[in-house]
Amino acid sequence: MSSVLTSLAHSTDRWVQLGTLALIAFSGGGNWLATWNSADRNKEQIEINRRVAAEGEARIRAEVVRQVQDIHTWMREASDEFHKGNEDSAVTRKTLTELVQDLDRELGETEKRLTGSLDNQTHMLANQGQILENQTNGLKSQQKLLQEIRQTTP
Repeated sequence: MSSVLTSLAHSTDRWVQLGTLALIAFSGGGNWLATWNSADRNKEQIEINRRVAAEGEARIRAEVVRQVQDIHTWMREASDEFHKGNEDSAVTRKTLTELVQDLDRELGETEKRLTGSLDNQTHMLANQGQILENQTNGLKSQQKLLQEIRQTTP
């Protein structure tokens, strides 16, 4: 194609040269128009791509914000549960402390009652021992008296 244009441009006929010049100008104008049109389409495509990227970033940003809120909510709930667990533990500890104190008091009272009872039984046993000793002494004196009576009687 360029050899045809070169031979036409070197032609001696002015009309051929003018026609060649017109064809070259027409071809250049078409190329310029095509390039301009292509540039517009490229700009539109770039703008579309920018909007798609911006929408994607906005969706990602919104998802990140949602996930961060979910994490904060989860952390707040976990903290509340932890504190509630501590409160429950404190109540349980207080209840157990009161129960141990009640048991300790009851054991002390039971020990006092049993000690008193054992003291009474010890006193009773001592009294019974004294009674038995007195009875034994009485029996010995009666036996001695009986022996004396037997010895004095013919």
